[in-house]
Amino acid sequence: MRLKTKRAIRISAEHAAVALQLLIQDGKVAAADVKRALKNREKLIKDLRARLTALEKAAAPAARRLARAGRRVASEAKPKARQALSRAQRTARRAQGRYLAAIRRLSRSARVKVKAIRKESGVDAAIKAARRLAS
Repeated sequence: MRLKTKRAIRISAEHAAVALQLLIQDGKVAAADVKRALKNREKLIKDLRARLTALEKAAAPAARRLARAGRRVASEAKPKARQALSRAQRTARRAQGRYLAAIRRLSRSARVKVKAIRKESGVDAAIKAARRLAS
């Protein structure tokens, strides 16, 4: 059995046809072998096309499901309008910000004291105490 060469021959279709004609004339290749090879090639192409069509038909429902799911996810991911903060929420957030700013510079023990004051007397009293402890 002949070993395969490492390099493929790169020739044009015209040169391949001429080379094949010369091989047939020299008796190295029979014309019937060439016809059989071409017929097998056509049969192989037809078979591959049929299998590809079957795969496309089988994959169509899954592709539709994926597309539908993708559209659903995209529609759910649309940014939603923010609801306006109420006056009470805005006031509470400002107070929380002031409280955090006030306790940031305090030691751990001072923070514990301020947290206790906040629980008993509220945020404003805790802020005043934190400012007093910081100075």
